[in-house]
Amino acid sequence: MANRRIFIMRAVAGLAAAGLGRLAVADERTALREDDPKALEFGYVTETARVDQARFPEHQPDQRCSKCQIYEDGPDGKGGCPLFPGKLVLAGGWCSAFS
Repeated sequence: MANRRIFIMRAVAGLAAAGLGRLAVADERTALREDDPKALEFGYVTETARVDQARFPEHQPDQRCSKCQIYEDGPDGKGGCPLFPGKLVLAGGWCSAFS
């Protein structure tokens, strides 16, 4: 009987710890800054309206990160992009890799 009680207590504690572990792993990514070297390489801007049209004549006003095929939707108007690992890009931003 004592073994069963100990097993149940450990099982409950283990399940609780597993749930807390997920809560503790928050999204640690920070917003990509326009002056980041990788952002500069791709011409990333936080607002598509601010794209340098002389440098990127292929840019269209309706293009933005949220419409890009590789954008990973996230909360609060920010999302992930495989081009900028560990960073969040703004949904209304743009870079030269838009597809």
